[in-house]
Amino acid sequence: MTSRDDLVSPSVLVWDSWREVTPTTIEVTFLAGPASCTGIHATVTEAMKDVTLDLTEGALPGSTDCQAIALTTTTKVSLTQPLDDRQVRQSAS
Repeated sequence: MTSRDDLVSPSVLVWDSWREVTPTTIEVTFLAGPASCTGIHATVTEAMKDVTLDLTEGALPGSTDCQAIALTTTTKVSLTQPLDDRQVRQSAS
């Protein structure tokens, strides 16, 4: 899933795990609805000692008749600086 800014009724989404793809890219794994109905928005806040990665989930504009199922999903987020030894965390947990 790709981060979007046009979600309808967004709510906090707690992610399950992450992995470093490149020094400046993190892949996050979470449960979300089908990509045809549901979208996510990723917010990244970088500090010297950690990286805070928060997700929100919401309906896609115009989506209707969506199934209430949860699928294991991933998204990649870019960092402005290499992750190095910084901790990755989320505000909501």
